[in-house]
Amino acid sequence: MGNYLFSERPEPDTVAFGERLANHVADKLQTGAVLGYSHRDYCGMGMKVNENQEFMYGEIYDGDFNFPRIFETRGLFVTWLSAQSTASLSRSDEEEFYKENQVITRKRLLNFIS
Repeated sequence: MGNYLFSERPEPDTVAFGERLANHVADKLQTGAVLGYSHRDYCGMGMKVNENQEFMYGEIYDGDFNFPRIFETRGLFVTWLSAQSTASLSRSDEEEFYKENQVITRKRLLNFIS
C-alpha cells in the first residue's frame, strides 16, 4: 500500500469567481446589504458600499471596517472581484490567525446573493 498524505482541508478553490457572480455581489451590496460578520474583536473580511457609493473590501473589527481597500466605481470592484477566487482571498500568506479565518469564499458569496 502506498504512503499517502491526506489533508483534513479540501484543496483550495482556485477558479476565478467570474463576472456574473461579481455583478450579483455588486447588485446586492448596492442595496445596502453588508457582507460581513458583526461581533466582538476580529470579524474577518467583509464588503459593503459606503455613503459615497464606493465599494469597500477589508478587515472588520467589532463590526466596523478597518482600513478597507476602496474601489471608487462598480466597474473597478467587479473587475477585481471577477479575478479573485476562494484561494486568492484565503489570506494564506498572512499570520496563522488570519489564514482562512472568516474570509470571503465562493460559498459565502453565493449565500450572500441568495
